[in-house]
Amino acid sequence: MSNSTRGAAPSVRPIGSTALLAAGIITAIQLSTGSHTSGGPYVVALMLCVVGTGLRIESAVRDRASETNPARETRHDHTDE
Repeated sequence: MSNSTRGAAPSVRPIGSTALLAAGIITAIQLSTGSHTSGGPYVVALMLCVVGTGLRIESAVRDRASETNPARETRHDHTDE
């Protein structure tokens, strides 16, 4: 994994959280208005939920990968000799 992809994990997590929050707000507003005939906002909320969850999972995987695979400069193995 290159160093350029490791720096993306902290910036993706808030975007995923924001997408999940927006999905919750859209659903709450739609449920509180009482108009259940239109399914469009629910579809948008579902898409935001899926994207937000995916971004949060990607961030967690990248964060975990950077912990288990430290940078090449800090690794001590026999391949550099």
